[in-house]
Amino acid sequence: MKFLPTFLCIGLLMLQSCSSSADDCEPGPLEFPNQQGEIDGTAYANSLLDCRLPKVQTFEVNSHQGAEIFADQGTIFTIYPNIFFEMDGTPVEGLVTFSVLEMYNPGEIIACQLSTNGLNEAQSIEPLLSENILFLSASHNGNPLMIEGELMVFIPSENRDLELSVFNSPSCPNIECEVLWEKLPRSIVYDEPYTDAAGNVSLGYRSFLNNLGWFSIARYNKSEEERGILYNKAHSPYSLLNSKVFLKYDSNSTAIGMFSEYDEVNEVFSEKYREIPNNTSGNVIFVSKPENHFNFEASEVITSDGKITITRDLQIGSESELIDYINNL
Repeated sequence: MKFLPTFLCIGLLMLQSCSSSADDCEPGPLEFPNQQGEIDGTAYANSLLDCRLPKVQTFEVNSHQGAEIFADQGTIFTIYPNIFFEMDGTPVEGLVTFSVLEMYNPGEIIACQLSTNGLNEAQSIEPLLSENILFLSASHNGNPLMIEGELMVFIPSENRDLELSVFNSPSCPNIECEVLWEKLPRSIVYDEPYTDAAGNVSLGYRSFLNNLGWFSIARYNKSEEERGILYNKAHSPYSLLNSKVFLKYDSNSTAIGMFSEYDEVNEVFSEKYREIPNNTSGNVIFVSKPENHFNFEASEVITSDGKITITRDLQIGSESELIDYINNL
């Protein structure tokens, strides 16, 4: 990071050289009028599960019969008989509660503090191009279960002929995790529509899963552009303790990066790894929740190495207003 050698005329110099929220600027301190006092990060931290848990759908499945399960956003699961087991390996008898969290739109993904950040082929972190995000769990009489064998999943998607793989989150498989996606070796995803009993056809992809937890049907970004790092400057009371910054690509697939670094001296967020392809259009999105409502703002950006965006005028809204705002960008 190349910082200005002196802090003289900080506010004036930065405001003059960064007249719009997406101009190229040297990263460095920026002062804002009417800065807030310290912000407790508890409300934003709690909003992670406040967002995720109400979106979990539950279904009852007879363990010996299996089932075909239709989730609200079009995901379809084929549950085969006798695949559920207690954690000690005992086969399950009777009804199983199968739980699904499905996410397809960027507003929900960002509101719930998720991203498509994954390990690329060079084992560095960058946003994957994703068709969906899933979290799956199962229980019997309140006890968690595992599966032996596999279940089939259908993912609705209008995007055709993509080279997709299954990604999961082995380093953190629980619902409260900040997920980092890793490709499942030898995973196979194939393009095949679903036809219901009435003859209605839904386009999409199918794959088989042999575990529970987090999953994404996604692909690597094959951009030939040189790669770089981005920065975001927000009001000084904000940091990773009480807010997050995301990069949402303009893409037919969902690609959302989460900034993971915060420079305490210069008060700038960054995405740490120089793995963002240059000349990629999108939005840098700032989100916090100081109290009962979210504060948020987006800055349009064409990525280039060292670019800094500036969050100035925060909007205030509910979770649903935040989701709508992001989905309409």
